[in-house]
Amino acid sequence: MHVQMSRKTAHHIRLAQFELLRILAMCGVVMNHVFNYGLRIYDDFSVAASTPMGFLEWSILELMKLVSLPSVNCYVLITGYFLINRSRFRLKGIWKVWSTTWVYAVGIYLLAVVFGAIPFSWDEMLTQATPLLSNTFWFVTSYIALLLLAPLLSWALRRASKRQYQVVLAVGGIVCFQPLLGQFTMDRQQILLFVYLFMIGGYIRRYAKKLSLTAYSILAYIGILLLMYAYTLYKNNPLNNSDFVVYAMAYHGLVLPLSVALFLAVKNWRIKNDTVRKCILFVAPLSFAVYIIHTQSTIDSWLWSVSSEWLSNCQTHLLPLACIAITLAVFIVSAIIEYIRVCFVRIVAAISTKLGLF
Repeated sequence: MHVQMSRKTAHHIRLAQFELLRILAMCGVVMNHVFNYGLRIYDDFSVAASTPMGFLEWSILELMKLVSLPSVNCYVLITGYFLINRSRFRLKGIWKVWSTTWVYAVGIYLLAVVFGAIPFSWDEMLTQATPLLSNTFWFVTSYIALLLLAPLLSWALRRASKRQYQVVLAVGGIVCFQPLLGQFTMDRQQILLFVYLFMIGGYIRRYAKKLSLTAYSILAYIGILLLMYAYTLYKNNPLNNSDFVVYAMAYHGLVLPLSVALFLAVKNWRIKNDTVRKCILFVAPLSFAVYIIHTQSTIDSWLWSVSSEWLSNCQTHLLPLACIAITLAVFIVSAIIEYIRVCFVRIVAAISTKLGLF
């Protein structure tokens, strides 16, 4: 007997791909940090690429780094996609981002002091207690600013025609894209890039929601990725250099179209396996805390000190697996910590409600 799927179930199936992208994006953020602070690619890390095996090892590491770069951009594209039609302030969303950041910033610091890992300092305590003012977590500062601007952006863009919206995106591309004016205007201006990504996500939601571009987007993604790889190969100048370094690129450079291609490739996926979908929807809400926990200054210092020592003792052909292992370990442990925190908050709230405290 044919049973019509409920609207709620169908809605969750459609949303699961975005939640999966959110999880993968946070894994990409961690992977980026593994390369930056574990492998220390900006210091003296290099791979002897004079042999075919050495060149293959460098290529794998370089592609892993490039694949992880769109992570932050995709996170913001998702926000634009879902908030473009909302004109009210999402106070609940802003509170969730800020409170999660504050709890872990202050909580981890105080725990480290209690267990004697670091000495107490009023200056450091003030820094941790005011993460937005101190810009301890640059992503959080820019993201909350975007959430505050979102209703205004949505209100303005809702009154724009499709052609006017396209003009805004074209001007934004000229200002933000690195090969154009972006190389002069985008130095540390993350909020400007976040606004532009928000507008791109909104445009996709408004005018390309039903358009299936999956195959073309995958081809575009592969093409841009190979172009980025070729550029890093050119930068290493293989004719005059046998030691290759792993290069990164700016979020507003080729990473920008790579991010859009990835987003378009994912947006029409249909994850129909009920078990997989439930796992995705369970893990996704825990993913934001992964960023806060592993970048909190105390954890950050310890984590990358241990990781860099371990990675420096790894054989080169094992480095890709080691980087993946660290990424998964950081994500899983942080997600478990967040799950425990959420359960604790729910229990306290339930008890408080029962006792009539709230």
